[in-house]
Amino acid sequence: MHKCSALTTQSIFLLASLYITQYVGFSFFSVAIIAIWRKSGMPLEQLGFFSLISLVWVVKFLWAPWVDRYVTKHKGYYSSFLKIVQLLLIISISFSSFFDVIEDKLIIIISLVLVGLLAATQDIATEGLAFKLLNINERGLGGTLKTSGGIIGNIVGVGGALAIYEYFGWSATILLLALITTITLIQLFFYKESKCEVEHTIHDISWRLFYQFWNKKGRLLLLVLLIIYPIGMSMSYALLTPILVDAGYALDKIGFINGVVGSVIGVIASFISGYLLKIFSRKTMLISISIFEGFGFLTLLFLVNGHSSILFASLSMGIIFISYSASMPIIHALMMDQLSIKSPTTEYALQFTPLMLTGVLASVFGISLSGILGYNTMIIVSSTFSFISMLYVLLFFKGIANERD
Repeated sequence: MHKCSALTTQSIFLLASLYITQYVGFSFFSVAIIAIWRKSGMPLEQLGFFSLISLVWVVKFLWAPWVDRYVTKHKGYYSSFLKIVQLLLIISISFSSFFDVIEDKLIIIISLVLVGLLAATQDIATEGLAFKLLNINERGLGGTLKTSGGIIGNIVGVGGALAIYEYFGWSATILLLALITTITLIQLFFYKESKCEVEHTIHDISWRLFYQFWNKKGRLLLLVLLIIYPIGMSMSYALLTPILVDAGYALDKIGFINGVVGSVIGVIASFISGYLLKIFSRKTMLISISIFEGFGFLTLLFLVNGHSSILFASLSMGIIFISYSASMPIIHALMMDQLSIKSPTTEYALQFTPLMLTGVLASVFGISLSGILGYNTMIIVSSTFSFISMLYVLLFFKGIANERD
């Protein structure tokens, strides 16, 4: 057993808070900013490539061993490291409030990179803390906390923030996001973490780590799944915001559809998924969700072909959030199954890399190629990838360990 401390109500709320606030600032800078800049007239071909900034999350495994070393030197305490990172995250979010979102795009991009780096680093340590706290039969709960936390962060960072931006402007919005992020820092100061000795075994920080981790029996099937699975949903989600802007939706209404309608549905879906993992196998769940995605993403075609009512917009957003929220607890549990007490943060980051990389690239090319090939073509492409994922899981993904929690 790897577990070093009991899961308490306080630790559950802390994990949830960490997962929420790592996404509050980052979701605003990576999603809401797309709506703001599209509204100001930025072409799709340029807009898509701003999603590449999210690649800072992809390479976080390069500094994950450093987090492992820090925790090792501090007797297995993750909270001391998280306090430092959370404070820097608050400062980096607040920094951009002194500039104009339209005129000072370079500064905003720099802020986005800083927020992305710190949010990714916070996530590395949070996964280590989660691994320390959760037994194998609690990983469904961990996946639910991570997924629902990300969605709530999206509610605040996209839905709420866009509405506030529409009425109160840039600076007020940014400072409010920084204030919300401070809540987690306060929790960390009151959290009493138990001691847990960690045996650190990884010393070299390089791309070789990626090869060494995946060059083990049985992991190649998971690697391929992590590469292909996020493509369809990432592409569809990236397309929806510019589609709504081009359909004439105001920013506050986009924020409501994304941050309230979609996110609330997503939170519910994540809890249902976590529960169903106790009944159905992970393979069955992934196949079912992929089929739902494949047909569901096609509802975006209604929005770009004259049926742009809030009903169709909410339907499309709800489908995207259901697919993400229902599948991520399963993916999270599969990745947690591969971790060891020797270097959990690094091993999780190594698995997160292909998942995030293909998701970011799907978002980039989904938006950019829409400016060339049109929305209709890219919507069909996103749906097709969901069916490809379904076929892969059905035909090749046979040896899933820990089929049920």
